[in-house]
Amino acid sequence: MEQITVYLKMMRIPDWIKFYTLFPVAGAFLYCGISTDLIMVSAIFFCVIAYGFVINNYFDIEIDRKHTRKAGFDTNPLASNRITKRGTLLLSAVLVMVPALVSATMNSFGFFLTLLCILALTLYSAKPVRLKDRYFIDIIIHGVMFGGFPFLAGFTLAGGTDFLSLQLPVAIALLCSIVCCEALILHQIHDYEEDLIGSYTTVVRIGQRRGWLLLALAVLVSLIVLEFTASYFRIGWYLYLAIIALLILYPLYSSKQDIVAKMKSEAHKAGVFCLR
Repeated sequence: MEQITVYLKMMRIPDWIKFYTLFPVAGAFLYCGISTDLIMVSAIFFCVIAYGFVINNYFDIEIDRKHTRKAGFDTNPLASNRITKRGTLLLSAVLVMVPALVSATMNSFGFFLTLLCILALTLYSAKPVRLKDRYFIDIIIHGVMFGGFPFLAGFTLAGGTDFLSLQLPVAIALLCSIVCCEALILHQIHDYEEDLIGSYTTVVRIGQRRGWLLLALAVLVSLIVLEFTASYFRIGWYLYLAIIALLILYPLYSSKQDIVAKMKSEAHKAGVFCLR
């Protein structure tokens, strides 16, 4: 029982269950509304996303051993030798086979997009390709593999395979990709000090201050894309307001800890300066 708990910890479910699963489910909901397909898509991408985090842990063993915050929370049981590499690879194989087999029974287009998500998640972490270490590409691939591709996969798995019906989903998938790009930028900003030790993230290369500027640029681009999408497809005001709230409030909410910490740091410096 203890080993099962450790392998579940390897999947890092609390890190993504409330966020990344929304995109494929939203894609399915856009096409079919409330139906059993939502359950199928949820099950498929529960495994797909879990695989992405497991394979990331597998290839990040040495980095995670040096990362004091991750080591403290034991987010990578493989790095702390609580499980084996063989067991991790077996878990990865199961997490790939289940969504591949289930999506294949739904439709070929959705099956292809599901495999595309799995491939992107693999290339993101696996050596020698390891896209997460490539300047700016790390942010782009993170956006499409967690946002755009899963949204389109959910839409097509639910039955939306007509080419004409894909125009609006592709536009929304672009917005999903930008939001997931923002998620990685925020993560890299938050882990900046730790990542300086041995990671090659985009924010490490450009600096934390420019990382904030990159985040602001991503938010601006998302709002521009939303305006074009809303005017071209004439989406309802309720959907428009919901999306614009997500695009603005998400980065603000996610970065609140860093903003507060920065304000406290500046206040402390100002206080020290005044004492002098």
